[in-house]
Amino acid sequence: YVKKFLSDWTHQNIKVDGHSYTQPPAPVFGPPRGKVAIVGAGCAGLAAASDLSKLGFGVTVYDALDQAGGTALAGVPPFRLPREVIDRDINGIVNENVELRLSTYVGKDVSIRQLHDDNDAVLVSAGCFEPNYPRIPGEDSAGVMAGIVFLERAYRGRPLEVGKRVVVLGGGYTAMDCASTSWRLGAEEVFIVYRRSRDEMVVDEEELTETEREGMQFVYLASPTAVKADASGHVSGVEFVRNKLGEPDKSGRRAPEPIPGSEFVVPCDTVLLALGQAPDTTWLAQDFPEFRVKRWNEIKVDRETYQTVVPKIFMGGDYRTAPTTIIEAVADGRSAAQQIARFLDENAVAVNVPEYHEVVTLRRSSTPDNIGLISLEGELARVYHNMSVDYDRIPRQEMPKLAKQERRGLFLEVNQGYTEAQAVAESDRCLKCNFNIEIIGELCIICGGCVDVCPMDVIHMVDMSDIVDDGSIPAVGQAKKWQNGVAFFLDETACIRCALCIIRCPTDAITMNRYGTVMPAVGNVLPKESIDDEIHLDLTVAAKKAARPLPLYDPTLAPGYKPALNGHPGGNGHHAHVDEKELVRH
Repeated sequence: YVKKFLSDWTHQNIKVDGHSYTQPPAPVFGPPRGKVAIVGAGCAGLAAASDLSKLGFGVTVYDALDQAGGTALAGVPPFRLPREVIDRDINGIVNENVELRLSTYVGKDVSIRQLHDDNDAVLVSAGCFEPNYPRIPGEDSAGVMAGIVFLERAYRGRPLEVGKRVVVLGGGYTAMDCASTSWRLGAEEVFIVYRRSRDEMVVDEEELTETEREGMQFVYLASPTAVKADASGHVSGVEFVRNKLGEPDKSGRRAPEPIPGSEFVVPCDTVLLALGQAPDTTWLAQDFPEFRVKRWNEIKVDRETYQTVVPKIFMGGDYRTAPTTIIEAVADGRSAAQQIARFLDENAVAVNVPEYHEVVTLRRSSTPDNIGLISLEGELARVYHNMSVDYDRIPRQEMPKLAKQERRGLFLEVNQGYTEAQAVAESDRCLKCNFNIEIIGELCIICGGCVDVCPMDVIHMVDMSDIVDDGSIPAVGQAKKWQNGVAFFLDETACIRCALCIIRCPTDAITMNRYGTVMPAVGNVLPKESIDDEIHLDLTVAAKKAARPLPLYDPTLAPGYKPALNGHPGGNGHHAHVDEKELVRH
């Protein structure tokens, strides 16, 4: 929700050379370093095109539809993802090095062999648009339609008839979208029938709750056995059998088992099949026998390089992984782009490769109004980020939503968006998951204070004698030679970034660090990925040492730390009059 606010706010308020920041002017490129064809102008294909073009490659993207966007355009409801947002992203990608060839069906209008021969590499990211069918009598009756076909027609303004009583088969996100869309198109009753229980549904609780709020009726533990049709051949109902849950199947969920004699019929005049989908590989096999397989997942794709058995042909996005989220498809497309770049030019620099390592200075505020606040000092953003002592208990800001009676239109966005005040309040809940604590072994005195103060049991001290040395970490073998050596194990998945361990440590042996990549700026404006929380480091001697991953304690250095305790049991965090050189071994 915060990202939605930032995206909308940035588009409306930040301009670069007269352009919206989210739609910057096209960059100027020299001659292309190579030619890449991409099949599919969806999330993965466009993400790959964007990165490859920034690396100087000429990219041509082919798509059978007359609009780019793929599943985001044809499968995600506009009342969830407004079409102007999709257009905004696409306009930011198409530039001098990216050409879109729409209404071009690869396998009919142009062959994959031609793309292979005319380009230095081909990325197949054509998505998953082959629907699965239940294979039951009557499924070919009039009024029965694949869910993904129904959604594509609805969202792109194609002719479509929706009955008054609709039955949706399936329990995933496509099923929820089919139900909500058919209701918006005039259906009076919508039934979502799922073969397992509510607990086994893969959609998240928010999605389920919102679908229920719109009035959809859920029927659980039922499997279709036949589609009933009237004399004209049009669907009149669906016959089901009730299930009970048996042992877990390959998915880890309990398998449905039919209960004999429990059949029942749900009358309806429209049936939407949302039972999953798969990629179509037939057009690949027309020119390359290597792609003739019984099932799409039998195509061999290298997990590291994204290459297929045909070296110049790569696969990415849902076409490689099966249906995922938009975010996962974008990530997969970008990874494929990097592998293609390396394949074409070993000297190609991957997008966003510049890395940084920052050591964050955590400071308690000394002003009366801010007692108890911890500040993360930021240089790039020129701000302080204050983390309230109760930041892990701040209630979530509810998203303002369109009232049910106002949702009948397909293009009325349900999530209205945060106000600026709500966005700020919600951002205060951030747990800074991109920050992690590190322990400088050279400064640690094994007092155990960090272990005692941690509210989440993140830090564990383990005697070196209990650690098996397999030779993979040289420091472990060295540490085993020490007397009373100790290793620290950190469960970062449980860490809430409260910084109590840093505050408690008497020798400043614990620091909070962030690793990541730096996005290039556009003009003099930081990219969106950098605006949020770019943090500056206070490069003290101890902070500089934190760049060295030394998690083990060397007992031979213990005498040098005694003055740092300042004469108090457990220490009080002051270095007294100790020369910092004594605290750091170079």
